[in-house]
Amino acid sequence: MRINSNKKIHKIKRDPYKTLLRTTGILAIVVVLGIGIFYLCSMAVTHDYTTQRDNLEKTNAEAEVEFNAKMNALKSNQNATIDPDTGEISEEDLPFWENTLEGKVWRIEDEGSAGLENTGTISLNRADLVTGGMMLVNAWHSLPSDFSDSAMISVGETSNYKVQVKDASVKLYPVAYNALLNIVTDAEAAGYKHYIVHAGYRTNAEQTELFEAKMQKLSEKYTGETLIEQTKKDVNYPGTSEYQTGLSFQMGLYDKENTGEVDSKKGFQESDQGIWFTDNCWKYGVVFRFPVADFPNSTWEDKSYKTAVSTKLNLYRYVGKAHSAAMRVMDYCLEEYVEFLMLHPHICIYEDGALKYEIVRIGMADSLDSFSLPVPNPASDYQASIDNMGGIVMAYTYN
Repeated sequence: MRINSNKKIHKIKRDPYKTLLRTTGILAIVVVLGIGIFYLCSMAVTHDYTTQRDNLEKTNAEAEVEFNAKMNALKSNQNATIDPDTGEISEEDLPFWENTLEGKVWRIEDEGSAGLENTGTISLNRADLVTGGMMLVNAWHSLPSDFSDSAMISVGETSNYKVQVKDASVKLYPVAYNALLNIVTDAEAAGYKHYIVHAGYRTNAEQTELFEAKMQKLSEKYTGETLIEQTKKDVNYPGTSEYQTGLSFQMGLYDKENTGEVDSKKGFQESDQGIWFTDNCWKYGVVFRFPVADFPNSTWEDKSYKTAVSTKLNLYRYVGKAHSAAMRVMDYCLEEYVEFLMLHPHICIYEDGALKYEIVRIGMADSLDSFSLPVPNPASDYQASIDNMGGIVMAYTYN
């Protein structure tokens, strides 16, 4: 500013162009600084992101390698498990059962989820499986609707009466007949004779006749459902009798050339022949069907709570060698054994450390008429059967 002679102060006017240039310059500097700061921040963020991403990818890669290693370990060991909390692999301790029979150690091992090895396949229809030996029939499980007795044979006629029978009407499925014939033949070689088969297969009509006759006797005391339930205590309802399987037979003693009947049916288990038969039948694929209190002798456990049969019957049942061995080792009746296989569907049976049998239970659809079933190539023989509980039971023999 300046002072004139009149002592008045006058302000000097600024050049607007220069002011604009100065402001523009300042703004440009601010913008450049902002861009620089943004760039530097962006670079820092990008670097941090890249570092975290690389670390995460490295961690994921290491975790994948570890996971694949664990999966390979599980595949190589079917009995291994992964702890869901720690991820650690541990080998599952599968159960086993042992018993000593005639000086030999028998051991049953649960194979868990391990599959069969080196298998081929066979095709079987339901008719083959129904006659296989493991069909469970009792008060709670009736004969399957497609059951047929067309394949049964006369025990007396087929053996040329080497096996004594009540009459020619005594019939069995061939698998049961062959086992019975082998038992009687070896018993005779050991000095035990005079066996007779008092009863074999019953038709549904025959079972119905027996049931109705018993019901008629009880009708003076009972009526309605009570009458039926009381009758069932002595005679199985038609369709639920073990006699109707074609796999069971009732034994006794009879000497046709000497004194006639050498022992009553009730005394069979006290005779030398009966003791030998009961003690050895499991080796031929046959089991004593209905153990009750002190019968066949005091060393057997009462199984009537499982079988619903408390009557003393000299009744034997063909199940197959693998299954009779397992039932003997574990002291199981048929009901218990089927339940066991449902819980342990793959087992191996060892005799003095050598693999003797392998058993697998496979779920099936009742609507199917034919099945493709596995058979391990090393197996020397196999047995296939429905269990009438929704499963097919395969038993393999190894020599």
